[in-house]
Amino acid sequence: MSQPKIFKYENRLAGVVVTRGGLSARQAVAAAEAAVGDLREAALADIDARLGEIYAAGEQLRAGSDPQLMAAVYQASNRVLATAGVFGLEELGRACHSLCELISRFEATGRFSGPMVTVHLDGLRLLRCPDDHPAERRREILAGLSQITAAVR
Repeated sequence: MSQPKIFKYENRLAGVVVTRGGLSARQAVAAAEAAVGDLREAALADIDARLGEIYAAGEQLRAGSDPQLMAAVYQASNRVLATAGVFGLEELGRACHSLCELISRFEATGRFSGPMVTVHLDGLRLLRCPDDHPAERRREILAGLSQITAAVR
């Protein structure tokens, strides 16, 4: 029987943590928040541009199902979902997730409902400015969007 080979793994993070002169956790968090703050304006502009794409394609979907438009809405919603939470728009991200799930279910079942898309568009519009609406109202909107999506099987 041959001897097993043992590989020693070097954990660089552990080395950095124990090295003197590095950043403290508080300093690292402050630096990360500053970096996010520097990106905030550009990221919010990108979120608003993607929402514009969603609204435009969504309005066209009122007339009926269109695979290209649904793909465009899905891609734009997914992009908003990926960044919204970092900039304090977690609920908008959840609504975009619900819209992506709705579109996926439409594709999987072959069903389509323009009014279901329209309700999601309205929800996105409301959740883009969360401070304009009480928390309870925002929770109700998200719950309603989840129910709509769950209805497509």
